[in-house]
Amino acid sequence: MSGQLKRQLGFWDSVAINIGVVIGVGIFRVPAEVAKVLGTPEMILLAWVLGGVVSLFGVLCYAELSSCLPQTGGTYVYLREAFGKITGFLFGWMEILVFRAGSLAGVAFVFAAYFKNVLPAGLGSEKALAISAIFFFTALNIAGMQFGKAIQNVLSTMKGLTLLAMTGIIFFWVQSWPAPGAERGLELSGKGMFLLASAMIPVLWGYGGWHESTFMSGEFKDTKRALPLSLIASILIITALYVAINSAYLAVMTPARMAETPSIASSIFQSFFGASGGLIMTAAVIVSACGALNSYILTGARIPFAVAQDTARISFFGNVHGKLQTPVTAFVFNGLWASVLVLWGNFESLLFFTGFSKWLFFSLAGLSVFVLRKRRPAGSESFRITGYPVIPLFFTLFAVTLLVIDITVAPREALFGALLLGAGIPVYFVLQGQGASSRKTPGAG
Repeated sequence: MSGQLKRQLGFWDSVAINIGVVIGVGIFRVPAEVAKVLGTPEMILLAWVLGGVVSLFGVLCYAELSSCLPQTGGTYVYLREAFGKITGFLFGWMEILVFRAGSLAGVAFVFAAYFKNVLPAGLGSEKALAISAIFFFTALNIAGMQFGKAIQNVLSTMKGLTLLAMTGIIFFWVQSWPAPGAERGLELSGKGMFLLASAMIPVLWGYGGWHESTFMSGEFKDTKRALPLSLIASILIITALYVAINSAYLAVMTPARMAETPSIASSIFQSFFGASGGLIMTAAVIVSACGALNSYILTGARIPFAVAQDTARISFFGNVHGKLQTPVTAFVFNGLWASVLVLWGNFESLLFFTGFSKWLFFSLAGLSVFVLRKRRPAGSESFRITGYPVIPLFFTLFAVTLLVIDITVAPREALFGALLLGAGIPVYFVLQGQGASSRKTPGAG
């Protein structure tokens, strides 16, 4: 065992990882939620474009951070360097125990629900199938980076092509559905702006995960140019696909119809293509869920791995298998904890309480751009944000705004999230102990 991970990832590996996480199962559900808030096609498409712009600003912040600090751990490393070890640990605490495992368990359940439809009746329970999927992709990634990144490249390519194919089929083959009622008009002023801001919450949920590949920065061959550019390319591709598929939806149904159709794509294909349409959508969701599962597992193991470099009593998570060259212990822990949440079956409620911490850490990540520019001036070879300081300032303020909205709209849930976050403080001091690891973080540039 060692504490080093090889640099063997490139531009398209990063693109595949980000697409794999972002284009999960959300795009098959979120459009209906957006249509419930916004009443015209123009406003709906504007919301998806704005979601891409906000995500792009965040991507530019992370592009500079990953270039300045090309280390495995992503956000953990940035917050540790900017605000101290305890801040980084608290991010890792929430990411490992709640965000990562909860998201992994949730996607596994979606996979199981659809995969069960193609199995003989009565074969396999959803929980058994979900856990089996987690173990399969965990074992695949433990076996070696070449397996994990290869399957991710294939699945992400299939995702992109699937959305393009769906867009084309809906545009050219599907006839419009009759409107159930008149569209309600909205203007970019007053109430319209308020509703647009409200719609950004589900939209940005659909864009979530654009920074995933930065958790593996220490394993990229070129962190000065290829990694930052891959982050930008990923979000541009995703935005184009999201706007395209929503344009296709709006070409065949009104926003009012979309709002009352939770699974829009599935409803369209089943209504116009019958049983074969249902099978097409089942296959599309299974591929999408598999891509998200593999991405979450591939990047997720790097978080306990990075935290272990600075935390003496869990240093074993930082071990790398000598032959496989993968963080086996971290992979096993993530897989087992996600499986526990699947067995518990109540992880959705836990995730509901984490919006507070999510936007808090994004706010701090935006601020870290300013802090690290002063402390660690980047060399001429590093990626720098052209729109500094406007872009990181906008991203930070936007994250703070959503943080305030989360506290205002759901104060009890925000309080629970704050208490859960605060519980990590005594854990941090207990785990530090004496003789904290003095090893240099792998992949430090």
